[in-house]
Amino acid sequence: MNPSTITDIYHVLSHTYLTFDETDDEWMTSGISSTPFKSLVSVALSTMTTSKRTIAACKALYTKVATFEDLRDIDEQTLVQCIKSVAHYNRKAKNLKLMAKQIIEKHHGQIPQTKEELLGLAGIGRKCADIMLNFVFEEPSIAVDTHVFRVVNRLGIVHTTTAEATADLLNQLTPNEYKRHAHEWLIQHGMKVCIARKPSCTHCPLTSYCQYFNTNE
Repeated sequence: MNPSTITDIYHVLSHTYLTFDETDDEWMTSGISSTPFKSLVSVALSTMTTSKRTIAACKALYTKVATFEDLRDIDEQTLVQCIKSVAHYNRKAKNLKLMAKQIIEKHHGQIPQTKEELLGLAGIGRKCADIMLNFVFEEPSIAVDTHVFRVVNRLGIVHTTTAEATADLLNQLTPNEYKRHAHEWLIQHGMKVCIARKPSCTHCPLTSYCQYFNTNE
């Protein structure tokens, strides 16, 4: 897809969807991302889990912990009980405690601010690292989840088979002026219009650009 078409797509998306901080999305209003500590822990818990279940786990956990020292020292079974609503809660409990230990011992209690260092933390993968960079450290970086992956491949912006390859290409191809909020617009489009099983193409503002639509109409 040529660069001008990609720019046009983002222009349409930016005029179709609000950014997260302009909405009443519960992830933004519930307080689970109100500090860098909470943002990192919440993102780590969110993998393979719905927002509703993640928020429930975070709310329970943040009545017990407020710092990495608290997280390191909390009894593991107490931690498990707090986060039992998320997928793979036993593994995530172990990773959270190890991550807290790493941050305290290797990073002097501060969350690292480079992608490489974030990826070195227990339980933090590419999507989580990109979210932290973009939303906490204000370094434009597009995180790719299942919705973003589906949308950009259907549109034809990329033709990829993995989320990591998608993130690499998408961050190269997206104009800088749109990179800060691209994840927010793409994920909303994937959740509301370009859904997995039966995309609502009749309500889509991007059909004139979309390879999936123009191949299947």
